[in-house]
Amino acid sequence: MKRTVFFKVLGLGALFFLVGLVVFATGTKESTGTAAAKQNVTLEFWSWNNEGAYPAVHEDAQKRFEKDHPNVTIKREYISYADYLVKLKAVLAGGEAPDMFQIPWSGEYTELARSGKIVDLTEYLKKGFPDFFPNIMKAISVDGKSWSVPLDLNTLQIAYNKTMFAQMGISVPKTRDELVALSKKLADKGKFGVALGTKDLWAGADVFFAQVAYTDPTHTKMAQADTGKISWDSPEFQKAAQIVADYQKLGVIAPGANSMDAFVGAENLFVQQQAAMFYPVGNFVTGGITTAVGQNFEWSLFPWPPLVAGDTALPTGGVAEMFVVSKDSKNLDTALEFLRYMTNDAGKEALVKNDFIPSSTYKGTTSMTDLYKNMLDAQSKSQSRVVYNTVVYTAIMNGMQGIYGGTLEPAAFIDSLVKAAKQ
Repeated sequence: MKRTVFFKVLGLGALFFLVGLVVFATGTKESTGTAAAKQNVTLEFWSWNNEGAYPAVHEDAQKRFEKDHPNVTIKREYISYADYLVKLKAVLAGGEAPDMFQIPWSGEYTELARSGKIVDLTEYLKKGFPDFFPNIMKAISVDGKSWSVPLDLNTLQIAYNKTMFAQMGISVPKTRDELVALSKKLADKGKFGVALGTKDLWAGADVFFAQVAYTDPTHTKMAQADTGKISWDSPEFQKAAQIVADYQKLGVIAPGANSMDAFVGAENLFVQQQAAMFYPVGNFVTGGITTAVGQNFEWSLFPWPPLVAGDTALPTGGVAEMFVVSKDSKNLDTALEFLRYMTNDAGKEALVKNDFIPSSTYKGTTSMTDLYKNMLDAQSKSQSRVVYNTVVYTAIMNGMQGIYGGTLEPAAFIDSLVKAAKQ
């Protein structure tokens, strides 16, 4: 009898023990997988760079990430630059912003950093991200904090048709006067000079910035004007505006700039060999140009030429693509992890293979094209193309359109910047 009770008790104990094991195993499985990890997650990713090879770089990161995170889907959406900021501001105001989105390298970035709408990434960038170049960390800093993940760097230069240049017996211009003379020779042959699409306002503004690189040998005046330390009517800016106006009046810039998109109409003039040159070109669009040109002609890049012979040719540049994380994101850690995939060693390989310059040291073995070497060399000489004051930056973009359209003189353009800075 005692033995029977003993075994009954033992049986109940064993049963409870087995049940406990099952519960423990189930709990362990739940803890390692976590309920959150089992849930399907969709991360929204916005960019305007659907031209060239950027989508391939984005897709490369997406495939690697989704393979390692099968419960996560990256939903990429590309919006034309002309509409991008309008839509972005609308979703930010409504609390429905995408998890990660590209932000322009201009005044909008500073405004956004101070708006409370994006995540301060200062501490996050210290964990799992590469060591971004110090000057880039300084560039993405607003009020002493880092707010974005810099994917790559770029320089802006003029693309030129090497084949056409050779056939016409012309060389890369080394001065402003040589560029004017070259453009006249092209016009005599029924060809345009520099194709420029200023319907994308920033493209026109960058012609102005490119001239400031020469009119200000100290390379400090634009930053001083941006912070209000000097006025925008300083001689350096007046001279730069006059140079742009001269280029327009002397036929260096192809007609109809204000009616063309930078990477549709203007690029097509170059690809179809109606224009011998095209601006602005950086690594964000070189892949697309190469594909479109195919075997039709050889092409390369050179900066806007200096004012006088013997001066070093200076491109402009800075951070190319950079991404921020929305404060509205419900998947902060996952979004950050995806951005780590974009900037890790595999991400840098994808960038270099597509002629993009990573924002941190690259130690891979991918062979570099001559075009890539050109851009890499230009990067070390590049000058700033950034104005943080949104009102002034807008005045520069709009004013340049007036100059290209022949409705605004350089003096009036400068006056508009002075007035904008006072707002």
